[in-house]
Amino acid sequence: MKLKNILIKVLACSSMLIATASCSSFLDREPQGQAVDTPAYYDDVENAQLAVNACYQAIAQDQGVVAHMQEWMFGEVMSDNAWKGGSDFGDMQDVQMLKEWTAVNVNATSHSAWKTYYQAIHRANTAIKGISPATSFDETTRDQLVGEALFIRAYSYFYLVRLFGDVPLFTEPVSPDQIGNVGRSSVKDVLTQIEADFSEAADKLGNRSEMDLGRATSGAAKAYLARVIMYDIGIWNANNHTWQEVFDLTNEVIASSQYSLAFNLAEVFEIDGENGVGSIFEVQHTTSNTGWANQNTGSSSPILTAPRGTGDIKGWGWGFLNPSQDLVDEFEANDPRLEWTAGQDGQFAHGVAQGVSTSQFLSGYFPRKVLMDQALRPNEQSDNPQNQRKFRYADLLLMNAEAAYHTGNESMARQRVNEVRDRARKMTYPKGWNESDNTYSDRDNSAALPEVTASGNLLIEAILHERRVELSLEGLRFWDLLRTGQLETALQKDNIGYREDLTGATVVSNMEGKKLNGIPVLPIPAAEVASFGLSQNPGY
Repeated sequence: MKLKNILIKVLACSSMLIATASCSSFLDREPQGQAVDTPAYYDDVENAQLAVNACYQAIAQDQGVVAHMQEWMFGEVMSDNAWKGGSDFGDMQDVQMLKEWTAVNVNATSHSAWKTYYQAIHRANTAIKGISPATSFDETTRDQLVGEALFIRAYSYFYLVRLFGDVPLFTEPVSPDQIGNVGRSSVKDVLTQIEADFSEAADKLGNRSEMDLGRATSGAAKAYLARVIMYDIGIWNANNHTWQEVFDLTNEVIASSQYSLAFNLAEVFEIDGENGVGSIFEVQHTTSNTGWANQNTGSSSPILTAPRGTGDIKGWGWGFLNPSQDLVDEFEANDPRLEWTAGQDGQFAHGVAQGVSTSQFLSGYFPRKVLMDQALRPNEQSDNPQNQRKFRYADLLLMNAEAAYHTGNESMARQRVNEVRDRARKMTYPKGWNESDNTYSDRDNSAALPEVTASGNLLIEAILHERRVELSLEGLRFWDLLRTGQLETALQKDNIGYREDLTGATVVSNMEGKKLNGIPVLPIPAAEVASFGLSQNPGY
């Protein structure tokens, strides 16, 4: 059964329990079942499965537990790839403040990331502790469930350590005596735990063909471990890793034959492409019709990123995540990925005209690749059935290319980057490119994207260029800039979405005051600082 369908059932069961509690007959019955903090509860395969499903539900909360919080807000809007967008600069002002490095310690977007992923970590710790000693069901199932929880704990800490640097490190459920008495663990210690968790998860989990659709797999754990090591090499250099490790891990995933590039890139973010052959990990969403945001199993990102419309063309979205002109200019002539990435006013998507304004807070482009088909729009605008694509095989191939380059294997680096370009050359127009025709129209790309033949510095430039155009708007750009030493230069570009009269030099100066051990970081929520006795990050 697909994970998203299981999550609906979990949500429905929770609602039923709440409803039952209001019935007077409930008070007349003996307590049923086992307490969830006892070993007996987890020594039951159905209960153990529910505990792990709750971990997935936690990382699927793209509304966040405080405010809207999507990965593109950090990885794209805080870079040169995207403007915030919206109705004006004050619309989701906290995201604009992150972009301009003027955030304060009550920034709602930053707060939501902290709360959301610590909630996921607490659930994962609870599941790991409860399920590990279970004996009433088979060892293979037990190890798989523990492996899934380890994956989600590592996934969540990797999110946190990138945003906040040193963070409290919990490997067991938080106890009451820890409140007000918790320190921040170093980036080195947190990364060491993340690496250990992904490595153990890779050993315990099955491959893609062995796991239920939507669940973490051994391939996903290895891919994320490779990403952690790649980021550590370029950002923190905490654990003395090498590019050979990245090359070996990505090669293992490639050699598993569990993944391949989807033939038509234009399908990848459509409903047709969910959990496709090129998907290493996706966060699952589906419409459940159970209320707003975290009460449902849908995603709020589609309503945020769909075009607002114009006076002539009605829109249905809120207009956030506007591709920048700088990103548009990065595409080579005739690259078919440009129209798939950055849509413009009057173009058709899913057969419907899109209205896109240009103003001091709207770039004039909309994020076409993540636009959900309006026909799928649910009654509740936050309950959208669009999975979050978190790790694509194309990304892994480009990681392998970069690692090959740094280990002296330029021929392999060229081979991998050309695999990605060759696939792009085969793509159609985006779905519904023509009015009232929601299909994939063929296009002639024969003159596009010549093979990469470069070597030396030109080759690494070609690989990084390919990462930007292939993976744009997917939450990776900020981290690629940071790990390659290009962030400060990128933030000083013109026309990348700052408020009027604010210069890139000022933004870089703002960021300079908010570095921990030389790395820019976000504010730890003020309430968390007070409750757990934490030190705040510099500048907040």
